[in-house]
Amino acid sequence: MTLEEIFIGRKKESDFLEELYNSPKFEMLILHGRRRVGKSYLLGHFAALHEKNTVYFTADKSSEKTNVQTFCEQLNSVIQAGDFLSSFSTWQDVYSFFKNQQFDERLVIIIDEFTYLYNSNPAYDTGLQNAIDQIFKKMNIFLILCGSEVSVIEEIIDSSSKPLYGRKTADLKLLPFTYKEARNFFPNYTDEEALEVYSMVGGIPLYLSLFDDSRSVKENVLKNCLSTTGYLFNEVETLLRMELKETYFYKNIMLAINSGASNLNKITDKVGEESAKVAKYINVLVNLGFIKKETPCGEKEKSRNTLYSISDNFFAFYFAFIFKNQNMLNGLISPRLYYEREFTKVKLNTFFGHRFEQTCEQYLREQFYEGKMPFFAQKLGRWWGNNPVLKRQEEIDLLAIDEENALFCECKYTEEKFDEAQLRDLQDSSLCINRPNKFYMIFAKNGVTDGVQKLIEGNERYFIVTAREMF
Repeated sequence: MTLEEIFIGRKKESDFLEELYNSPKFEMLILHGRRRVGKSYLLGHFAALHEKNTVYFTADKSSEKTNVQTFCEQLNSVIQAGDFLSSFSTWQDVYSFFKNQQFDERLVIIIDEFTYLYNSNPAYDTGLQNAIDQIFKKMNIFLILCGSEVSVIEEIIDSSSKPLYGRKTADLKLLPFTYKEARNFFPNYTDEEALEVYSMVGGIPLYLSLFDDSRSVKENVLKNCLSTTGYLFNEVETLLRMELKETYFYKNIMLAINSGASNLNKITDKVGEESAKVAKYINVLVNLGFIKKETPCGEKEKSRNTLYSISDNFFAFYFAFIFKNQNMLNGLISPRLYYEREFTKVKLNTFFGHRFEQTCEQYLREQFYEGKMPFFAQKLGRWWGNNPVLKRQEEIDLLAIDEENALFCECKYTEEKFDEAQLRDLQDSSLCINRPNKFYMIFAKNGVTDGVQKLIEGNERYFIVTAREMF
């Protein structure tokens, strides 16, 4: 197989890297994203395509001298400058060397985990800023800085008080795969099976690659998630330790959200800490992409009507099915027996149904982006609040609006077809939003009943999307 054939997805991102590579001027890209999202894999693929003129250096937590020596080894393997590079012990030595060089061919310099260099030496960014301004900007260099520590990257790159502010020429935040991109990992699974795996592990490439589609979804869960030797068994604990201090407190917040506490007051009550502290820690989890902060679609972001939910599929799966009984799986019950006991059809369908809304939102965003809807949405998201006509509380799974139009969506991931009563509920929810033009979209795993089909047949304001059609 060719390099391209074994590389799944990331075409848009790969094309963007090639565009910067072919630029006639100095480029500095900041590539960032949460851990495990595939940043290093993308850069490794790009570096392999340009192997002869790419210096790929991964920083670590060791001393500046050690990192400089490792970088110089990688540099020398590309430019063949001689043994004297091994005598360098500071980054200033490296920059001084570049000052006297000229590269006719594009030189790519990738510094992965570059935040480690800043953490070990807070003056690192000042030195790099001077090198960019005085040396690199005049050279045929494509510099890529990559890191996972979101808060540190924002502090170094995007703070106007920091030396590197304004130096980047491009920014790329690598996101998890969408459900449709994740489908490429499982050519032998049905669309339904692929959706179920995505609901469990989300769009993290590493997690998706662990599932072998020659085996059933259940067998993969047993092997990867419930076995003590499985990669995902302790993954949440590992990630939290890598990213955060006081991991126990962060876990308590997510457990509170998982148990149904969706606003700050309820989460605070469950956790038993001061509201200000809980709010601060919640913001950290939001920035990491582990939980999601939402206000009703169309309301201001700082609305008091704010809800929180676990946005990461694997975190949601872990807290729903594994965390509370993880000790049992350490020798007190076999993974297979545990699966039979805990992974009931009712529990799984409830879980899949909740995650299905996220998948439907991805589908809808793509449809709007490509101009396949009857209007262009200015806002899209969930909505909840009072129905002024029927005098009751309503929830709209997905709402898309502009000044004249509104699209109301219901998302149902059940074996039963979407029926007339559910259609009436969807129509009733539209009384909450005042727009002259109203449209309706029904996301239903197995479609709609004949009764619903007759009621909406020929009406261009209604759309039906089954699980199969989402692909």
